[in-house]
Amino acid sequence: MKNFIKRTLTGFIFVVITTALILINEWTFLAFLLISNIWLSIEFFRIASHDNAHPLSFTSILTGTIAIFLSFGILKFDFNISVLWLIIIPALFIFIEELFLNKENPLRNISVSFLSLIYITIPLITSILLVFENDFGFQIEKGDAFHPELLIGILTLIWIFDSLAYCVGVPLGKHKLFVRVSPKKSWEGTIGGALFVIVAGIFMSKFIPAISQTDWIIISALVIVFGTIGDLIESLFKRSINVKDSGETLPGHGGLLDRLDSFIFTLPWVLIYFILKNLIS
Repeated sequence: MKNFIKRTLTGFIFVVITTALILINEWTFLAFLLISNIWLSIEFFRIASHDNAHPLSFTSILTGTIAIFLSFGILKFDFNISVLWLIIIPALFIFIEELFLNKENPLRNISVSFLSLIYITIPLITSILLVFENDFGFQIEKGDAFHPELLIGILTLIWIFDSLAYCVGVPLGKHKLFVRVSPKKSWEGTIGGALFVIVAGIFMSKFIPAISQTDWIIISALVIVFGTIGDLIESLFKRSINVKDSGETLPGHGGLLDRLDSFIFTLPWVLIYFILKNLIS
């Protein structure tokens, strides 16, 4: 019971802060992206360090930060898209830095450094497209170019899925979902959480009418499938090095990566769905 109360309180504070940062304006949203990129990357590198890797943390995070700034500038201020080529400069310094550091496992160190950009930074950049670029087959009535509603909706569905899967799985879970990677996850919890998410998706269009009910149901399905896979992938990383949590910064939850693993893995698939829908229609 004590752990449940701690988990609930931490979860509530986390939801309030995250929602506020995304909703207030473009600049708090940018702050959310930059903080998340740095925080998640540090936790990811912490996991990798247990596997005898010595990632180029500073240079990799700097590359991700520049990529986020440039992507934000392209969509907010109409920067020429060619400025994205500038991220090649810090990215190449990952190789140069490794050359002079003379550490063990240089190939692994470089690989982990670039993996953080693929696993964390690119999905965060995807969220910039989802809040600024509205040419994906749904209509926004507001005149302002910043529309975080879709992102908040995705986060809400993920939070519902995680919370209800936990609440259903703890008392009822008997059949393990993926015991090799995550022994505590059960089919009962996953199915229970999925049912609640589908119901939430059906009603989501009432709160965010710019996106149709059909789209919300499909987004809910993407959250269920790829949110679960994203969570299992992070569990795979931790399981391989016998680490329980990515960090200890969120009492009862572990680290930030433990909270956003489903989010960062689901975002690209939502973007892919809207791009394909727009191409077909």
